[in-house]
Amino acid sequence: MKHLLITSFVLLTACSGPSGKAPVYDVTSTPKPYVASGQSISPGQTTYIVEKGDTLYSIAWRAKMNVNTLIKRNNLKKPYIIRQGEVLTLKNSTVKVSTISQNKKKITSNSCTTQSCQKNSKVKVVKKSTKAYPANVVDKKVTKKTVSQPVAIKKTVSTPVANKVSDWRWPSEGKLIKTFANSTQGMKGISIANDRGTSIYAAASGQVVYAGSGLRGYGNLVIIKHNYDYLSAYAHNDKLLVKENEQVKMGQKIAVMGDSGTDSVYLHFDIRYRGKSVDPLRYLPKR
Repeated sequence: MKHLLITSFVLLTACSGPSGKAPVYDVTSTPKPYVASGQSISPGQTTYIVEKGDTLYSIAWRAKMNVNTLIKRNNLKKPYIIRQGEVLTLKNSTVKVSTISQNKKKITSNSCTTQSCQKNSKVKVVKKSTKAYPANVVDKKVTKKTVSQPVAIKKTVSTPVANKVSDWRWPSEGKLIKTFANSTQGMKGISIANDRGTSIYAAASGQVVYAGSGLRGYGNLVIIKHNYDYLSAYAHNDKLLVKENEQVKMGQKIAVMGDSGTDSVYLHFDIRYRGKSVDPLRYLPKR
């Protein structure tokens, strides 16, 4: 009995922790020894509560958005740390607020007190009287007024240029059983069927940003970032052969085909452009 009480005390002490703070996870960290719940994210959802095992890439993937957009909207700084229980903004909901504030400013600028209105009316009278002056006098006054007015300086905003992936290759051998559908509820990506254990290859060179089974409906999943614009995903694998942050080359074996998260053996392959699914057959070589 005494032994049992001591054991219970040690377990309780270990779970409580000295700081009481929520666990911290980094988007650049290695695979976790646990599985995230992978809660679904609806199209109109504006916020998301970080769960255990989440990374920015896994959240962005489910929200169908660019991870860089997610980082900017939440003002995250390197090394892009997120905490369990933290609320992340998925979509900006400040458009209406800013519009209202702009309208208030317009109303305020257009409204006037009795004194200011009188001054404005006097100014109008003076402007009308200037029509009687010779043309050269009016020109001088107009020139002076033009010079005295503040000049608006336009800031040039640089728009990121879409980086192209020079080459794509088929991620696996097999039969194409499902193709991309552009409708909202349609199939995203393609499905390639073959025997269990068939090799899965990186369709293009890049960095592994996700390798795990924390996203519901994808089984054992690998996501590769190819550049600022493009990601590719390889789902339902039997076994993963790469880890997060690992650099891979086009054609490198990254997994073997399986049926994790599904009821038959096949590879589900998806290409995302700035967070949105695109038809992989537009990028892959014809065969």
